[in-house]
Amino acid sequence: MMEIPAIVILLFLALRTFVSLVNLLSGLHLPAKKPVTCPKVSILIPARNEEAVIGKLLDGLQNLDYPDFEVIVCNDHSSDNTEEILNWVAGENEHIHWFLGEKLHGNWLGKNLACHQLAQKANGKYLIFLDADVELSADAITKAVAFFQEKQLSLLSVFPQQEMETFAERLTVPLMNWILQSLLPLILVQKTPFPSVSAANGQFMMFETENYRSRQWHSKVKNQNVEDIRIARMMKSERLKVAVLLGNQDVFCRMYRNFNEAVVGFSRNMHEYFGGQRLVMTGFWLLVLSGPWFVWAVLGWEYLFLFAALVVINRLLVAIASRQNWMLSVFLHPLQMISFSIVVFYNIYRKIRKDTEWKGRQIKF
Repeated sequence: MMEIPAIVILLFLALRTFVSLVNLLSGLHLPAKKPVTCPKVSILIPARNEEAVIGKLLDGLQNLDYPDFEVIVCNDHSSDNTEEILNWVAGENEHIHWFLGEKLHGNWLGKNLACHQLAQKANGKYLIFLDADVELSADAITKAVAFFQEKQLSLLSVFPQQEMETFAERLTVPLMNWILQSLLPLILVQKTPFPSVSAANGQFMMFETENYRSRQWHSKVKNQNVEDIRIARMMKSERLKVAVLLGNQDVFCRMYRNFNEAVVGFSRNMHEYFGGQRLVMTGFWLLVLSGPWFVWAVLGWEYLFLFAALVVINRLLVAIASRQNWMLSVFLHPLQMISFSIVVFYNIYRKIRKDTEWKGRQIKF
């Protein structure tokens, strides 16, 4: 009787590996095309305590090849040197402007309120929200506008190519792509109308301005800790077209710089990768951790080797699609599973506590 669950575990891993292959073969990258027209684009950046990264992003945006764009930054009451950097950069470039955001009120969360204000001040036909730790290639906006127009989208979101410099980052940051690309064929986000098949990343989200303002998307998720995926679900529920791509040398990000920062950051929204259900998240974690031991105990060494081979292939496919180091993805897999366990525990712990802290603010669950 125990053989059936063991075989199911193997089949689930094989299915996840197939999904990873589909994502690799789908070519989920911004194509090298020119837009039909080049209307004004508003690049909107919410910034709170971003002195370490905001200058690099703004410097890079000055090299964009797109002919008509503006950059607007909302300084969300930073307590570091963010304002000084904004003053210096804005004074050097007429494309870049910034303002001090409103203080939090009602049940708004900081980033959502900042994005809402940014959209009100924008003058472009398209809105592109970027996190302050993102970097763009010179032709990223040109490619994004071309893809947005060609597919007649209402939302385009890009998962940046993650840059990792420390060992701690390599133990945590790849988890996001590993979960996403082995559980969801991202092409289905664009090709199917089902809200349950949704994904988005708030680090890069592009809207058509008229659609955004008529719906006020960030206002609808004002008190939601994970606004990006929820907006994507709402848009698909209204039969609006959504697409998700991978960064591929166009959109980059270095998300976290130490282990604690990564655990706190990922634990805020890890459950959203599982439909917002912590029970499903916990079940997946248990399956991943206990799966190889259960297969070995019930089916023997031959099937354990098959299990291990599928894990290696899965990690290779995700790494190649994500432009990550495939050798590290494979060899660090056991340690990354320990990191995954810590993130899951911290997610549940914070749910019990009903709060977490991010960039100096308490966030209630």
